[in-house]
Amino acid sequence: MIRSLLPGAVACALAAQAPAPPLTYDALLARAKADPTLLRTEADLAARQRQLAATGGLLKEAPTVLAEGGRRVGPVTTTTDKVAQVDAPLLLAPRIRGEARRTLDSSQRTALALGRAEARHRLRLAYLEAWLAQAQLRLRTGQSETMETWLRVARARVDSGSDPAFQAELVRGDLVRQRTELGDAFRRAAEAWAALRALAELPSESLSLADPGPAALPDPAPLPAAFESSLARRALADRLATDRAAFELQQAVQTARWSVRGSYASEGEERITRLGVAIRLPRPGELGAQRREGAAGRASLQREGEAADLQLASRFQTALDRLRAFGAPPEPQGFEAALQAVDLRLQEGKERPSEALFLRRQLLEAQSATLQRLRDAHALVAELDLLTLGDAR
Repeated sequence: MIRSLLPGAVACALAAQAPAPPLTYDALLARAKADPTLLRTEADLAARQRQLAATGGLLKEAPTVLAEGGRRVGPVTTTTDKVAQVDAPLLLAPRIRGEARRTLDSSQRTALALGRAEARHRLRLAYLEAWLAQAQLRLRTGQSETMETWLRVARARVDSGSDPAFQAELVRGDLVRQRTELGDAFRRAAEAWAALRALAELPSESLSLADPGPAALPDPAPLPAAFESSLARRALADRLATDRAAFELQQAVQTARWSVRGSYASEGEERITRLGVAIRLPRPGELGAQRREGAAGRASLQREGEAADLQLASRFQTALDRLRAFGAPPEPQGFEAALQAVDLRLQEGKERPSEALFLRRQLLEAQSATLQRLRDAHALVAELDLLTLGDAR
């Protein structure tokens, strides 16, 4: 019985000691927190819904109801007087309110869909930044350890008289630079992990992130048409239309002056019913100021809309130009074999430190550039995915 349980216990112990698999982007999506920008969008939309709900039909706002009661004491009888009054401010602009309702309903759908897509986009970019920082940290850590070995080899060669003393000093100086770069890599990795933690449920200790794999750059030919019918374009058009309709409704509310009033009173044996209208008279200069405010507000909204549309189109065109000029995606293989070959040649005495340091620095920069280029390729794909997204997900 004990022998039969032993293999299972050993397997469980090994599984418990095995390192956790690297986190993929899909795993991070499952851990995503509520996006603050998306929450702000939902709050703004709810505020506009509340403002719109304050008006209704032909009413500027909900009617005000006043009820009063009191005793009437006379020489013969004592009665109770009752008074009820209603004040209903009018908003004689049903078309403007209807347009505000229609545009807000449309904008709510597209704004929330785009907000969710942008939240995924921000998480994707944060993942790529954190992965790049971790990859460069591993690269710097390995090279710093290699340089410590090189320093021992260089000092041994100097002691044996094979090389002049400055060869060891060159290695020592490069080791100091490596340690400085390693400290910067630690800082960047910690900052990138903190930025990723702000968007996903992650521990304070950094976990290993999975390699994003090769980047599949899209064909640029169909992208302009996809952008023209994209969710980003529709959401922007809906938001601008909502802003204009909300401004017109606000102007109508501010200029509304009429109200309907009615009252019913019971005073002793008498019953009194009144119905009438009221108008708020403008102060000197108020109407002219309102016209100027309306004209300036419409011009401002028009200009802001043009600028927003231009910025979005420029953002897409920049991404498209980068795609066309990007070239082939980076190859998956790195420069580890070449770095090991340089290390081996130095330790065997086939290369002097001054020569090996130059080769190693070139290969190290090439490896770091490859990692950066892979990150840039995935970020470019993410940008184009966002700007050409067509369905309301």
